[in-house]
Amino acid sequence: MKRKILSSVSLLILLAILLIISACPSPQNQYAIDFLPGCDDCPTELDEDILAELVKKIEDGDYGNIHSLIIIHNDSLALEEYFMAWNRDMPHNCYSVTKSVTSALVGIALDQDKIDGVEGKLLNYFPEYNDIKNLDERKESITLEHLLTMTAGFAWNEINPPYLDSEGNPNPENDAIELHESSDWIKHVLDLPMANAPGEKFLYNSGCTILLSGIITNTTGQSAEEFAKENLFSKIGITNWEWDTSLDGITNTGWGLVLHPVDMAMFGYLFLKNGLLNGEQIVPKDWLNESTRRHLSIYGYHWYVMPAAMIEDHPEANGIFYATGYGGQHIMIVPSINMVIVTTAENFTGQGGTLFDMLFEYILPAVKEK
Repeated sequence: MKRKILSSVSLLILLAILLIISACPSPQNQYAIDFLPGCDDCPTELDEDILAELVKKIEDGDYGNIHSLIIIHNDSLALEEYFMAWNRDMPHNCYSVTKSVTSALVGIALDQDKIDGVEGKLLNYFPEYNDIKNLDERKESITLEHLLTMTAGFAWNEINPPYLDSEGNPNPENDAIELHESSDWIKHVLDLPMANAPGEKFLYNSGCTILLSGIITNTTGQSAEEFAKENLFSKIGITNWEWDTSLDGITNTGWGLVLHPVDMAMFGYLFLKNGLLNGEQIVPKDWLNESTRRHLSIYGYHWYVMPAAMIEDHPEANGIFYATGYGGQHIMIVPSINMVIVTTAENFTGQGGTLFDMLFEYILPAVKEK
């Protein structure tokens, strides 16, 4: 049963609650990943010895505090490993991987004509707010697409100072922390001063994603969580999750979702299959393509695209896109070899290697011809 976590508690308590939730087994009746169709005539397979070496490196702590590594390859569950006492039945914080799920929800709402298009003006979605602060022509010109590409132009600082201070406590100087502690998440973001013209500069901003939550609610009549349950989760076999919400029911689409790692992998598999699963086009293909291409910097519509410099060094990485979250949560899609990779972790201080290290040192080298 899902539990609503209210924002009236301090963020420190919230993080503790989420950690407890993650540590508590919460099994589903079945997991969709166990019913993947497989592929008998696919030309490649994975070298088990190379993957075993990677698993040993993780167990030895070479990649920091990794909790899970899951690989779908050739439409089969190729690797599912848990570490540090984690197991399949324990859901895990997704953190900002939540943003990529949110992007999919916006695409579904657009396909259902609940949202008119990405050029719709932000303020038109929130007529209930008629006393917006710092209002100027720049703010009035922000569109839905600017939110999706994080080019809205708001003054915002979420990266430095970090989320946690030197003692490991939530840092009130971080704008995302301040947002979560505000009494009205939507108004808090709408009231922000502007720093740039919309579309001019990419700036990572979880507030943009919180506004997407409000837009989904105001256009569909459902919270983002309710809309996800009906239009996404139920269709890909996700039956158990947790999702942080505000006191007034706004779903924390910025970083509040908790999923089983194998369900994170199924969400990635949906994108690997161009939004089509079990004969149903769940996420529109055009939206998927638009979401996972580079718009500005290395960002699409709440998805990351492999940096050009990395592709120069590793041409085999061309076409890869990924969702990423604080502490080492990842869903990576590698279309060229029919693969999805998921990691969950607790690398909050940057310790250990990254998924990219695993990818280039072990996972891609493990792919071999049959």
